[in-house]
Amino acid sequence: MEELELFLASHLDICNVAVLMGNCGLERLEEIFKYTKLKRCYIVCSLAEKDIGTLEDRIQNDAAHELFELPQELKFVPYYKFQGMDEAWAFCAINCISEALLPILKFHPKYLTGSVTEEKISAFRIWEQCKEFCEEVNLKIWRKDKKPQMLDWKKDRQSAIELSVIFPVYNVAPYIEKCLKSVTAWKADYVEFIFVSDGSKDESVAIIKRWMEQDARIRLIEKENGGCASARQAGLENASGRYIGFIDPDDFVDENMYRKLLKVALCGNFDISLCGYNEYYENTGKVKPAEDSLWYPYLDGCYDEQKIMGLITYCRVAIWRGIYRKEFLEKNNIRFYTDLKRFDDLPFKVETFAYAKSVVMIPEYLYYYRLEREGQDVAADDERLYVHFDIFEHLNQSIGSTKDQRLIDNLQMCKIQTHRYALSKIKEEYKEEYLRRARADLNALCDTGRTYKIANMMLGSEVADAYRKIMQE
Repeated sequence: MEELELFLASHLDICNVAVLMGNCGLERLEEIFKYTKLKRCYIVCSLAEKDIGTLEDRIQNDAAHELFELPQELKFVPYYKFQGMDEAWAFCAINCISEALLPILKFHPKYLTGSVTEEKISAFRIWEQCKEFCEEVNLKIWRKDKKPQMLDWKKDRQSAIELSVIFPVYNVAPYIEKCLKSVTAWKADYVEFIFVSDGSKDESVAIIKRWMEQDARIRLIEKENGGCASARQAGLENASGRYIGFIDPDDFVDENMYRKLLKVALCGNFDISLCGYNEYYENTGKVKPAEDSLWYPYLDGCYDEQKIMGLITYCRVAIWRGIYRKEFLEKNNIRFYTDLKRFDDLPFKVETFAYAKSVVMIPEYLYYYRLEREGQDVAADDERLYVHFDIFEHLNQSIGSTKDQRLIDNLQMCKIQTHRYALSKIKEEYKEEYLRRARADLNALCDTGRTYKIANMMLGSEVADAYRKIMQE
């Protein structure tokens, strides 16, 4: 039994069905009758009328031999004559080209299911056309030279929002207008933009309020200063979307970034959808694509948990370059640790890659990460870098409690790279204390011998030797 038959068999309330016949044989129609109890069924096809009669005779003959039970009403309707059905009905496409669906969608089926070959019209475009009136969309998507994907979507009766984008705001008035312009250029009505003012003292809130007057999708939450983590968490707790994205409001995006991320996320039901990002240098305006290993095997979607765990080691801390399924975050209790005053995106990155079952990557650089701005956390070179030990204390508990050695190994690699980065930046007067605490942290979950061996395998001898030096100093 294929996906279409399974869908109909599991929805006993579906009594009326219109079947659009593409490149399929009689057997697929008979499979539907075998596994369902339909009241009415209209077979919509592009066959000549004489061929329609032949097909009808064959089905009637097979039914007479009790191979299956026919619906109470069975009609064969030429494609150009079909006018929908007068009760709630399901539209079933069997191996049709994607553009053949659009004319039939104007008759507002309650359900859309089946299989389509994606050609001029994407499955995401089909979903956009029918999301207002369909209760569920369940489409198998056949793609040239690629594995098929499933778009499996159910309407949320509580909210029509598919994507919530969260902005932690603190004194970013010189930059926020450009950020607002870039994200609101995409006019979809199923996205919301949640700005969380973390006690901002400049004109940021006034700018947001002006934009709210012209764009109803913008929301503003105002709270006392508690740090970026508390602002992101407040946004997360107030988000209505099926997927969640994050932007630092001193950055900006390609205007199509979120549409592209949501498209690949929905069309494969991925937990995480990511793109590449650019480094944007404030002082010169120079744009440089960030070096990244996040391409193969993620470009067409990855379901290999071990390879996804590997992103803890190999993927940069850049949570704003993607969107995350909210249900996945809630199921795994992934949140922002509000006691952290900076670098709160590091534990979020680790935990999302630790628990995700599927990740997909868009091979485009769509996010612009602003560097050289005064006051950025990445400029810290003093005791503020001690925050890494608070971060890893949280991760020692959440990742360590899994007892999964693969996860722990990847966390160790993340620790090595983080501590190397900190030691390369920190001022000399803070270095000895950092080294002492780094050694204790690196010994918390894994012994030195194993860590050195894994570092050699995953990061190379240079990094492994640097780890050994940290442990010996």
